[in-house]
Amino acid sequence: MRSQWDCQQSEPTKWACPEWERVWQSVLRRLTGMPPVLSSSPQIEKSLRTMDDAFMQGDSKRFEVALIVLLDHCAEFVNRGDSEQWW
Repeated sequence: MRSQWDCQQSEPTKWACPEWERVWQSVLRRLTGMPPVLSSSPQIEKSLRTMDDAFMQGDSKRFEVALIVLLDHCAEFVNRGDSEQWW
């Protein structure tokens, strides 16, 4: 039985280990220094739960969609003037 963490799988919808590491670094950059009011927002919490679940299932498409939602929500927050850019 293969582990769900086995990054050697070569299914077309899955990323290789370096790709997962790259996208998680994008997430961590956005989270580091995030204003508390934003980090506790339902949209951010839902995106993080979705990314965590997608990562555990190896679902790169779902992870990517949740990451885009997270990035867009952060950008909107800054563009409205609610915060300075932190990433």
